[in-house]
Amino acid sequence: MKRTLALTCFAIFIPFASAHADQGGFANSGGSLSGGSSVANPPGTLTIAGGTLTFRSTDGMTAIDAGFSDSSTVESCSGGGRGGHVTCGFTFKGTFSGTLTANGATQAINGSTYQLYGTDGVVVAGTTGYNSAYTPFYFSNTGQILRSDDLNGSNLISYGTQGSDVGQFYGAYGIALDSAGRIYVADTYNARIVRIDDMNGTNWASFGTYGSDIGQFNNPSGVSIDAAGGIYVMDTGNARLVRIDDMNGTNWTTFSGTGSDVGQFAQYVAPVAFDASGRIYVADTGNRRIVRMDDMSGANWATLTQSPVIYGYIFSFASPMGVAVDAAGRIYIADGYRPAVVRVDDMTGTNWTSISLGSSAAPNSIAIDSSGIVLVGGGGAQIVDNMAVVLASASALTQFYGPYYVFGATPIALPTPRPSAIGFSPPTLTFSQNIGATSAAQTITIANFGGSPLNGLNLSAGGGFSETNDCPAALSAGSSCTVSVAFTPQAVGPVTGVLTVTDDSGNLGSTQAVPLDGTGTTPGAAATPTALFFPSQAVGTTSTAKNITLQSTGTGPLQVTSIVTAAPFSQTNNCSGSIAPAASCTIQVSFAPTAVGSASGSVTITDNAGTQTVGLTGRGSAPVSLSSTRLSFGTLAAGDTSAAETVTLTNRQSVALNFAGIAVSTGFGVASSTCGTSVAAGASCTVAVTFSPTTTGSITGTLTFTDDAPNSPQTVSVSGTGQ
Repeated sequence: MKRTLALTCFAIFIPFASAHADQGGFANSGGSLSGGSSVANPPGTLTIAGGTLTFRSTDGMTAIDAGFSDSSTVESCSGGGRGGHVTCGFTFKGTFSGTLTANGATQAINGSTYQLYGTDGVVVAGTTGYNSAYTPFYFSNTGQILRSDDLNGSNLISYGTQGSDVGQFYGAYGIALDSAGRIYVADTYNARIVRIDDMNGTNWASFGTYGSDIGQFNNPSGVSIDAAGGIYVMDTGNARLVRIDDMNGTNWTTFSGTGSDVGQFAQYVAPVAFDASGRIYVADTGNRRIVRMDDMSGANWATLTQSPVIYGYIFSFASPMGVAVDAAGRIYIADGYRPAVVRVDDMTGTNWTSISLGSSAAPNSIAIDSSGIVLVGGGGAQIVDNMAVVLASASALTQFYGPYYVFGATPIALPTPRPSAIGFSPPTLTFSQNIGATSAAQTITIANFGGSPLNGLNLSAGGGFSETNDCPAALSAGSSCTVSVAFTPQAVGPVTGVLTVTDDSGNLGSTQAVPLDGTGTTPGAAATPTALFFPSQAVGTTSTAKNITLQSTGTGPLQVTSIVTAAPFSQTNNCSGSIAPAASCTIQVSFAPTAVGSASGSVTITDNAGTQTVGLTGRGSAPVSLSSTRLSFGTLAAGDTSAAETVTLTNRQSVALNFAGIAVSTGFGVASSTCGTSVAAGASCTVAVTFSPTTTGSITGTLTFTDDAPNSPQTVSVSGTGQ
């Protein structure tokens, strides 16, 4: 019994050798990833360890050295149930970049690998594919034509705006190239075909107006160029295929007929493809088939709708959106409904092989270059490496319109070996620096991601910018060097400069200019308040800190060199490093008097804006104070005792005051005291003194407090007269 399945339900992978110098792949099994797994074709060993992938062929002629940009390992188990045996395994997936060296020639590559291994580490099966890192192509976002050097959007440029004039497109859904590299665009909603020489729009030419007569189109959606330069247009709205010799419409020829029979297509949408014999291939989407015909008469009409029987199954197309043919005559089909690419050897479906593009893909076009690299557009862009792995585009490629808007993806023809390709990361530098000083250096990485050495590399910078670099005169493929750029402005304001690079790059010409943008700035500073006053502070204690705000008032960063003050004032601050314009820092000033009386000083701030000074004043007060410094008892009869007079002592310190003694001179006495052996911080105590004269005449003495305060002892004069 034969069973028919949609094509992506089952994919067939067979061992293969590298068919082209610029792309290829291999299968491996046995051994371990870190210890080496055997590759049968080409014979060699694959090793994956420590974030790197290496391959060495047995004959020593081929080597891959790469590092992973991302990777993942997932464990999965099957079996179990009542008494069942559970079997587990691991899947490793990784995307890498590095170099391929074959027969002594090195080029930069990107690739992907898929490895399945057991809990014992033994590799069950693995597949690795790679392609040249330099894979330039054109595509459209419907309003512009874009060119990128790779799937990452390197050196991405655009041409055109949306509209209907010269230099404008409206629904540019198809792109093709002729043998001279000129660009043809199916400008769909403008009902015309446009040809330009390059991405500057040089020699703009257009053909077609809206309608259904000769020389007219209705929503042309696809354009193709055959080996002789003939132009084929899928005139969708008129349900016909048009062929013309040139952009004048010479030898206008059409093929039409809608349906599912011989000589009919369901729709006229996808651009046609050609084999080496000039035969025409059409993705007949609505009829879920590929059609081949010898010429515009439909001669030798042949169709392909499904595979031969493969392991008991028959695979069919779901929604063929595009078709391409390689130099060997193999046919590639982009199937849109279940995003996949199918490859067959011929129109009988021989060696039917398919590979999934991933759920995010939405293929609308497919093309192949002379090296065999397959490029698919839609849902971003994808490159299929020898039907082994798929590499998807980075978000930078479609950063402005999103991944849906990738139409007419068309690879650009390159010589063999592939030329060098230069890239800059980042593509520009921006500086802001105070005048008269040199900025910290910023770096640019120059990479050669092409297939040949980058020769004659020379760099220079001007306009207030300077550079140093470690770049050799010849930068080998797959390698990089670093340029350090500094900015020394001489005047305030914007400065524009360039890092000029000369070389023999195959992608950006002999001279590249990396934009350098700088702004000359000046620092400024303001300290507020301009003076600080500390009220009475006990000697031997430290005040609560008061703040000074240092504001950066200039257009450039403020750099503080020093902040100085002197006793009895002190400061702490957070003004280290660079202070951006409009930002500020804080200086905290404290007062710790060592003597009673007035004190003055300053905080001196030195920075790249000059010097700022904040005045400081304060008053030191006694740490222990008395309510009175003199007691007078008047005249009292000898032998009598006076009423008590009191003195209050206040501890103004932040710590307890400890007494060594409280004593009064002869003739006087301490009647009572609340002072004890100590007084708490901020507290007071009272001593009552009496006068007891034993003789007549004037009597004087002293009440003395001896303690651990800095102003110890504290004294009170006492006096009286006996009669």
